[in-house]
Amino acid sequence: MKKMVFTIIIATLCISNITLADTFQKQMYCSKPSKPYNFTSESQYNRFVDDVNKYQSCINDFVDEQNRGIKNHQKSINNAIEEWNRFVQFELK
Repeated sequence: MKKMVFTIIIATLCISNITLADTFQKQMYCSKPSKPYNFTSESQYNRFVDDVNKYQSCINDFVDEQNRGIKNHQKSINNAIEEWNRFVQFELK
C-alpha cells in the first residue's frame, strides 16, 4: 500500500512539473529559399541549391538542439525519480 501511495505521489509530481516546463514553443529562425519560376542562368540555379542546403542545415541544427533539450529534460526527470526512490527506500522504511 505504501509503495502504491508513493508511486501515485511521484507520478503526480512529474505530471505537474511537465506542465510547468517550457511553457513556450521555441521558434525556428531559418530562411526558406524562394524558387524562381524559371532559372535564367546556371549561377542562379547554383545559388538556389546553396540556399536550399543552408535551409536544410539550419533546420537540422534546430532539430538537433531540440533533441538535446529533450535528452536533458529526460535526465532531469530520471534524476528526480531516482532521488525520490532513494528517499523512500532509505528514509521512510
